[in-house]
Amino acid sequence: MRQAMTMRWGIGVLAWALLGATAASAEVPRDAREAVRRIAIQHNGRHKPFDSFARETLKQVTGSPRHGDEDPVETILSIIGFPDRWQARPLIAVPFVPLREALGMDRHAARISYNDLVATRKLMRMLPAIVAKQQRDEKLTMLEEETMDAFNRFAAFSRLLEQELALVPPPVSWAAGAVSAFADTGPLGPETGSRMVPTPSTASPTWVSIAQSAGSQEPQQTALREAWQALIAAIRRDDDAAVIAAARQLRERLRATNPAAYPAAWRLELEVFSNRVSPFGAARWAYALAVLGLLGGLAKTGWARAGTVALWAGFVLHAAGIVIRVILGGRPPVSNFYETTLWLPLVAVALALVFERIYRVRYFALAAAILAAIMLVLADALPLDSSISPVVAVLRSNLWLTIHVLTIVASYGALALAMILAHLYGVLYLSRRARRSALVSLDTVLYRAIQVGVVLLAGGIMLGAVWANASWGRYWGWDPKETWALITLLWFLAVLHGRFAGWISGVGVALATISGFFLLLMTYYGVSFYLVGLHSYAGGHARPLPPLLIGYVVAEVVFMVLVGAAAMGRRRLT
Repeated sequence: MRQAMTMRWGIGVLAWALLGATAASAEVPRDAREAVRRIAIQHNGRHKPFDSFARETLKQVTGSPRHGDEDPVETILSIIGFPDRWQARPLIAVPFVPLREALGMDRHAARISYNDLVATRKLMRMLPAIVAKQQRDEKLTMLEEETMDAFNRFAAFSRLLEQELALVPPPVSWAAGAVSAFADTGPLGPETGSRMVPTPSTASPTWVSIAQSAGSQEPQQTALREAWQALIAAIRRDDDAAVIAAARQLRERLRATNPAAYPAAWRLELEVFSNRVSPFGAARWAYALAVLGLLGGLAKTGWARAGTVALWAGFVLHAAGIVIRVILGGRPPVSNFYETTLWLPLVAVALALVFERIYRVRYFALAAAILAAIMLVLADALPLDSSISPVVAVLRSNLWLTIHVLTIVASYGALALAMILAHLYGVLYLSRRARRSALVSLDTVLYRAIQVGVVLLAGGIMLGAVWANASWGRYWGWDPKETWALITLLWFLAVLHGRFAGWISGVGVALATISGFFLLLMTYYGVSFYLVGLHSYAGGHARPLPPLLIGYVVAEVVFMVLVGAAAMGRRRLT
């Protein structure tokens, strides 16, 4: 008996040692990761560094840009080098509980392994009916949409296992062919009178994986395959020096395939730097520190100075992050819901800094810091697509995209700033220690914020009508986004008119502002995700959000009831 136990213990130690050795073999030296990190790849319609590809792929498949504490590049290389091991791990995210049940999963298990999905075949059996509905242009149910999302995650993981990575640019001969094609036709297209536009295959040639690079010259193709195989073999045998040498050689040979088609080194370096520094994450912490400092500054001046410095630091980091996205994407940063979630608080902070120079009341700065911190937390926490992806066709008019969308989202920022100021007014009003002068000052700054928001919203609607005529051939069509934007504008115009006429003031303006924010939320969020229209292209994944939204609405209603009840009580006493 004792000998059997000793043998089992020995076998267990040996198995643990072997597993430990295997796990160690997946480690990639830092120098090799840095070389691979800066290799360009074509992914989701854009050329990007391998570092961005690794982060985006892991986020798509698992729901997180990192697997534990591992470097994303190391994780992707490990999946490619040791596919058998990773196929058995539960990596593919299944966030929707009914889909877990349909796949035969434990309803509390958030992920499933590749092997289990293949073995059950349930996912594949659900797809034909869904594809048929898509072909008939029928609306999918939530379960069907989640099923397609799960299949897309499965397909992305499959491409990693099969090493389908678009690393190889088109051969040099493509450029010569494109030039000769333009030379033959001239600057204007035949019989159309319009300037020639290259076909999609000519304008944006498709990169291929190393295994598919048959269009390259034979020596180049052989060299690429040898470098790739040398990298994978070195990773598998845990040879650090060989991994580093193979990674550097692969990067050099890929660029040499077609230097003209390869992204500039500074663009790849800039994107890697942005991924590493994470300016929006740093800005989020700076805004949080600003909130603490400015709250303390309501009592002590020294705290207010520290809070203002933190607010400026957050603003600079925030703006730098957006500028980097503009440079890398080559377009304004408002083409999807994630980007507007970044732009909206930046506008609010900019307005607050300007207003603080004028009024010096600190309420603007505090409200902007609170709003920016919340919005950047939501941008990171919600299931939104944070990648820099090409825009849909209707947004390719950079002129109108810049003028209309930047203006309309800026109005959301100003009105959201007003909403935070309204909450500060409500909190002070509920406090018995609040001074009358503080409430009067907050009422004034709230009024100013609403004025700016209304001007921007009205201008955005009018500019949107011009854009609609240029894009769709009509100025106004009662599209859901147009309709709700108009409703929101009319509401806040009524609030301004009511205050100017003396019908409402103080608490009334604050409660009306918070109520109007529900309309703004419907315009900004609800229409983009839940209503069918020409503006339903926000690029997010709204289904997991409703519990948070419902909780917010409930808390907001409770707050408004408390403030309203306090106002009615004080009115009776007077």
